[in-house]
Amino acid sequence: MKIKFDFVSNSSSTSFVYISDEELSEEVFLKAAGVDGDGLVGDLFRQMHSEICTAIRHYGKQVTTKDDADSFAGRHEFTPEVIEKMKAAIKQGKNVVTATLDSDGPLAESLLCMAMFEIDSERFYINAYNNYW
Repeated sequence: MKIKFDFVSNSSSTSFVYISDEELSEEVFLKAAGVDGDGLVGDLFRQMHSEICTAIRHYGKQVTTKDDADSFAGRHEFTPEVIEKMKAAIKQGKNVVTATLDSDGPLAESLLCMAMFEIDSERFYINAYNNYW
């Protein structure tokens, strides 16, 4: 029998799309998530907001054409409904950005990788429904 004593990693990443006319502010994010910034989980959700914004700013890829959006078809990142939402947003002149989060990052980022989530508010849309391990 062999026993492994080395570190074993089981990391994951989560692809998401951000659609909006504006940069994602902390206040707008907390309101859409239904979280009181001064409540018990306020600090955690502020950190989640920060991780999402960092991913958008530093690693995000603009989706600017219908063909760009269609390139996601048949892949695991986004459902056909989300791809259609991307194309509609592009037609409306909205900012459409895809990015990823990594479970090897800080706690807030790791938590975002462990759950599928979607926020569809009046000000923005985020979909990270097809995460994977």
